[in-house]
Amino acid sequence: MLLELSIKELAIIDDLTVSLGPGLNVFTGETGAGKSIIIDAIDLVLGDRASNEAIRGSRDEARVEAMFDASRVEGLEGVFEEAGIPSSENLIIKRTIQRAGRNRVSINGSIATLMTLTEVGRRLIDICGQSEHQSLTRPEEHVELLDAFGGFSKERQAMARAHSRFNGFRRELEKLLSDVKRSGEERELLSFQSKEIGAAALSPGEEEGLKAEVERLKNADRLGGLSAGVEEALYSGEGSVTERLGEFVKGLREGAAMDPSLEKAAAAVEKNLFELEEVASALRDYSAAIEGDPTRLEEVEARIDAIIKLKRKYGATIDDILKKKEEIDRLLSGMEGSEGKLVGLKEQESAARDEARRVALALGEARVEAAARLKQAIEKDLGGLGMGGTVFEASVEAEKDPDGNPRTGEKGADRVSFHISSNPGEDLKPLARIASGGELSRIMLAMKRVTAVGRVPTLIFDEVDTGIGGGMAEVVGRKLKEVSKTHQVLCVTHLPQIAAFADNHYAVAKVENEEGRTVTRVKELRGEERVGAIATMLGGEKVTDTMVKHATELLQNAGKV
Repeated sequence: MLLELSIKELAIIDDLTVSLGPGLNVFTGETGAGKSIIIDAIDLVLGDRASNEAIRGSRDEARVEAMFDASRVEGLEGVFEEAGIPSSENLIIKRTIQRAGRNRVSINGSIATLMTLTEVGRRLIDICGQSEHQSLTRPEEHVELLDAFGGFSKERQAMARAHSRFNGFRRELEKLLSDVKRSGEERELLSFQSKEIGAAALSPGEEEGLKAEVERLKNADRLGGLSAGVEEALYSGEGSVTERLGEFVKGLREGAAMDPSLEKAAAAVEKNLFELEEVASALRDYSAAIEGDPTRLEEVEARIDAIIKLKRKYGATIDDILKKKEEIDRLLSGMEGSEGKLVGLKEQESAARDEARRVALALGEARVEAAARLKQAIEKDLGGLGMGGTVFEASVEAEKDPDGNPRTGEKGADRVSFHISSNPGEDLKPLARIASGGELSRIMLAMKRVTAVGRVPTLIFDEVDTGIGGGMAEVVGRKLKEVSKTHQVLCVTHLPQIAAFADNHYAVAKVENEEGRTVTRVKELRGEERVGAIATMLGGEKVTDTMVKHATELLQNAGKV
């Protein structure tokens, strides 16, 4: 519900704030007083296109701010969450238009895009008249209106669940089919890669050992000579280290026999002698065994080259290559399992699709029946609104896929569209092609009265009194009053018979401000002021006692509704 509207520097409005209430809010005033500017301002906070030509006088910017009670508005939380806007029961929208061409939008204090504002706005208000915010002219909204009339909330929920289940299986099946297709294309390559790595029989740390062996093989002659020379110096050569150490041990043993304190030294030298003899023996074996082997060197270098090639393809180290093989083997295993899973998933997807179609067909049949009832109710109501002879049709057509089956969605398979012929003999035309804002407003009035429900809490009727007067105006007023029991209604009217039904009556007038410029002012009328305004609407500037009496009667009769 729109609680308050604040307008600054827009057209002939300098600074205006209007507090609005529930029920029927009526704006009256002479042509050109600024009523349309108020509607234009509401358009702006709903996301309408802005022009800097609307900025008043020499001012640099215009601003419109609106506060709504959004506690019961459906769908706002999702829009706020996606846009990163904090939600609250009282929603504040601010729109600033600058002469330089820049526009600023804020919602609950957060900067917002025009797209977000439009998404929010269409959930708050329907402006019924010559405006871009007309749900009746948006075919995508027709199914919502028909379902609201038919009371199909449970059927819609069942449809949404069935579609969601089918859609889930369909997405899973598409992914699996993609995987299977990929497996067909990649299985051979992956199998080759797995076999290539497996055939190499790699071992962790193998590369380091091979590189060390290459160094030995390349330097075999030098290593053999070096080890033989050391062995000769240690053991087999004349005057070797072990020969001399043996003499030292013999002498120390003789000394220890005379002085036991030399026993420790003799034992230590003897231990070193034994260790050097073992080293010499090992060196003798090493020098005898080592030899240059060109064939083995070629084999080892070929092995290293093979490992390098595998590293280029599969990883920086042997460990990385082995991990890559594990990953490839897992993919191959998954591909083998996918083909078996595919059969079961196709059956689940087919069953879910059949169920979604069944629910959609049932919903479509219910819609066709509701469309016939809606036609009768709307035509009857329009007859009472001065549009007798009007033909209204709610077309329900199931969309088909190439195989002729219903193309289901979360709302079902039906495309619903409203058509009308407002004059006998004329062809039915889409509501969007109706030229008269008054006709469209009365159709919306009839629609809202018939359905008595709606996701949008506030309705604005502009030009609802076009082409009517007298007794018909009273009928329109009564119907507006009836709609206002379930919606907040704002109505711009020139007819006293409609204004008399208002719960809140606002007079719009042009006055001269302190600067001598013409500006718009809005005043809420109560008591005698309201009687006077109704009387003026009845007879012009010269108000007679008869007009006052008539105005009083209108208000009294309206108060009985």
